[in-house]
Amino acid sequence: MTIELAPIRGVANHYGTRTTKNKYGGQESTKMGVVKSAEWHFSYDDLPAALNSNLPQVIPANASIVSATLYIDEAFTSTSTTTDLTVGLEQKDGTDIDVDGLITAVNAESALIDADGDVVNGTGALVGKGIGANPGQLIVDKSVDDLTAGKARCVVEFAYDK
Repeated sequence: MTIELAPIRGVANHYGTRTTKNKYGGQESTKMGVVKSAEWHFSYDDLPAALNSNLPQVIPANASIVSATLYIDEAFTSTSTTTDLTVGLEQKDGTDIDVDGLITAVNAESALIDADGDVVNGTGALVGKGIGANPGQLIVDKSVDDLTAGKARCVVEFAYDK
C-alpha cells in the first residue's frame, strides 16, 4: 500500500488495497460513557512513531489516561542481552509529551515481554493523569537496534476532560 501526503494541505491519498492492520491505531466503540479506548498493533520492525499528519489515531487534548496495557502477541527478542521497550505519547510534530508516560521500560530480561501472551500494565507518569493541552500520538521506543522478533498491541483507555 502506498500512502501519499499532499505537501500543502496534508491530505492523505492511498493507492491499492488499504490493509493497515490497525498500524495507525483506531478507537474502539464502547458503551462505557466518557471512557474510550484506542488500540494500536505493531511489530519489532515497525514501531509507532509520531507522524506529522492526521492519519494516526490520537489521544485528544486534555484527555485523562485511565489505563494503558501492552499485550505481547509474539515475544520480543534481540541479539543482545536486554531489550527495553517504552510506550508514551508525542505531539504530531515530534515534541515529547512523555516518552515513557504510559509504560516505563519493560524488558525481556525481566520476563515481561519474552513470551507470547504476556501482558504489561502501564505504570507511567501519565496513567491516571491528563496529557495536557495537545493531542498525543502513541510512540514505542526500543533500547537496542538489533530486535529480531516481536509483535504487540497497545490499548489505552482515556476519558475526555472539559
